[in-house]
Amino acid sequence: MVMLDKVYTPHTLRGFEMSSMPFDKHRNNAFATVPFRTIAHVYDADDPSVEEKRELSDRAEKQIFREVLNVPTGYPDSLYKHLDIRLPAPELTPEREAAIIAAVRAHFHNRALDFLRDRKLTMRVGLREIRLTLAVCIPSFIGIAICSQFKGSPISEVIENVLVIFCWVTIWQPFQSLVFDRWTQSETAKVYQKIAEMEISVTAG
Repeated sequence: MVMLDKVYTPHTLRGFEMSSMPFDKHRNNAFATVPFRTIAHVYDADDPSVEEKRELSDRAEKQIFREVLNVPTGYPDSLYKHLDIRLPAPELTPEREAAIIAAVRAHFHNRALDFLRDRKLTMRVGLREIRLTLAVCIPSFIGIAICSQFKGSPISEVIENVLVIFCWVTIWQPFQSLVFDRWTQSETAKVYQKIAEMEISVTAG
């Protein structure tokens, strides 16, 4: 799973820049533009496959993901519907343009499937965490009930507070997995699949 926790800026990115076409509400022709200085920055250097089947580099994937979501105010959707990849003119041929488009579509489709598989794994992990939660919380609740009978005792109050913390920690983890993590993976998979299906062009620039 690709981590998107780091904020990338034109100063921290080497090999490409961020830019986007402002939305024109009269023409409705806004699109995400991702320029690269060389074709080597597009593909994963460790993938020996032919161009149309090669994996994208991690930086290229992150940049495309970020740019399609970087829609301006007033845009009628949550992400762009057209992706324009720009490369130096000397590196472009009609065959390479078609290969890049095929590679981008295949890469994001496969990554969407990866996120859906991760979502299923998160579900299984979350269900196991629920069993652990029950195993911890049931005796903890019993202990809390017993401690509540000894009001005023410093030791019983400390034990009761510790048991309450144990319960909160074990309850939160499956909630995090089954709700927030699965939701994030599901929404990310949708974005990746939309990128795979959107209009893509490769132009000189």
